[in-house]
Amino acid sequence: MTINGFMDHYGYGMGYGGIFFGILFWILIIVLAYLLIRWFVEQNKTRGGEEKSALDIAKERYAKGEITEEEFEEMKKRLV
Repeated sequence: MTINGFMDHYGYGMGYGGIFFGILFWILIIVLAYLLIRWFVEQNKTRGGEEKSALDIAKERYAKGEITEEEFEEMKKRLV
């Protein structure tokens, strides 16, 4: 086996077209990985934003009339 045969056999002699498509392939992989990670981060943000704080729950309970103003103020003091 000659040196050129060795290089062609293991992909080293692919020329400029092969190099171009190789680089294009890796750019595509990197962009897809970035978009996938960004999508996962956005999904976690929307899920995390739905949780209410204890103060928000106390405000809702006060607005519904479930607790008195004094109970609400006491909860607010403890939570803040």
